[in-house]
Amino acid sequence: MSATDDIDLELRQLTPSVRAAFRLTSERHTLDHLLGEIGLEGATTWQKGENIAASDLQRRTNGWCFELPWQRTYMLDDALSELLRSLTPHRDEIVAAARALDLDAHFALETRMYAERAPAAYLSPANVKAIATYGASLDTAVTPSVPERS
Repeated sequence: MSATDDIDLELRQLTPSVRAAFRLTSERHTLDHLLGEIGLEGATTWQKGENIAASDLQRRTNGWCFELPWQRTYMLDDALSELLRSLTPHRDEIVAAARALDLDAHFALETRMYAERAPAAYLSPANVKAIATYGASLDTAVTPSVPERS
């Protein structure tokens, strides 16, 4: 491996990682039935009171979630665009379920920042309008992290 390859690898490892997710939540209704009704491959559900991952924290609501894998990018809008493209074929079912059950809708952009390299927090007007069609909120979180070495 040349010195240039080492530098390129190091720069790629320092590029921020972003995970985009869309969630529907409810304190009153379980949402397991949405897996079939919406039919979005890879969506998951949880129940109020379940532990969050491997922690002792418990879920405060019932939920349905679709999230994309972590991606390296300097643009939050790129990750959001990809998520919105994945949801678009199912938008009518999602919006109808949210309205019928009075669900809360949330978009989330979780970012791992390496060596103070933060992504641009720009969101395009088209993506902001798309979020509004779901009647959803948008949450962003940035966590300083150490890059994983391969």
